[in-house]
Amino acid sequence: MVDEQLQVMILVLTKCIHIFSADDGGFEMGTYLNKICQTPNLDALAKKSLIFNNAYTSVSSCSPSRSTILTGQPSHQNGMYGLHQGVHHFNSFDNVKSLPTVLAQHNIRTGIIGKKHVGPSSVYPFDYAETEENNSILQVGRNITKIKLLVREFLANNKSQ
Repeated sequence: MVDEQLQVMILVLTKCIHIFSADDGGFEMGTYLNKICQTPNLDALAKKSLIFNNAYTSVSSCSPSRSTILTGQPSHQNGMYGLHQGVHHFNSFDNVKSLPTVLAQHNIRTGIIGKKHVGPSSVYPFDYAETEENNSILQVGRNITKIKLLVREFLANNKSQ
């Protein structure tokens, strides 16, 4: 059943760009009824997109939440019981299949910019990774100009995929 669902998702993704955005809340957009910030392009994109107004997580920290999104399994099943970064160094189990792994099997390239906070790299094999593991987190996690340039680089290098 899970494989059939992934196949459908892959077919959809071959014609789309899928963006996960984190740590920004998104409340600085007209889509979320902000009357001060003017975001016409993002609002137009949001009208054609799936918006989560009431989404919840079963864990309160980033690594288990991210691993759940990327594997489709709760943290107690994928092995990411706590934080990946720093002294904690929790990892998903080696046999877990993640979204980047499944997409790579279908020649769909994946990229991550900003906080990664999941591991091991063999379970989360992004084709393009500009994260806190190889950059200053103040640049890839907070500097919107730097993030924009990295997104452009990823898209320019992957036009055919």
